[in-house]
Amino acid sequence: MMTPIDIARRWREEKGYVGRGGVVVLFNGEVQSWVNKLRNPEHWQPGCIAVDEEGHTWTTVAGNERHGALMWLANDEL
Repeated sequence: MMTPIDIARRWREEKGYVGRGGVVVLFNGEVQSWVNKLRNPEHWQPGCIAVDEEGHTWTTVAGNERHGALMWLANDEL
């Protein structure tokens, strides 16, 4: 099974986003979008995962599907 990091890496390679920075946002294992910087958790529902090119990940937490998440929480030590 592919990890979110693997999925994001493959997506960047297939779509030409390698070297562009930003984050790839996934929900339930599927890429939803790329954004140039991690922001606006309220635009995403809780449970989304953002992956940067170095393999750091963040997850949207709290909030709800209708009003979006409260914040991005780092999944690893930065």
